[in-house]
Amino acid sequence: MKTVKVDARQRVRLPDIRPQQVLSYHKNGDGSVTLRPLKEQSGDPFPRGSLRKYITKRSNQEQLALLKGCTLEVE
Repeated sequence: MKTVKVDARQRVRLPDIRPQQVLSYHKNGDGSVTLRPLKEQSGDPFPRGSLRKYITKRSNQEQLALLKGCTLEVE
């Protein structure tokens, strides 16, 4: 069993954890604490071409109509 000590700034050094790794923190009913590493998100959240389904000729016309109502015509 490994033990760790909390310093004055409430920090703990965990030897098996990588720097900048994110952990979930869970307090148990018996006073113990559970830390679990979170899985890193893989890939780009919006890969190239993923938003094309939202851009159509109809949606472009609707956006242009909305924009026309928001602009001022200068004479």
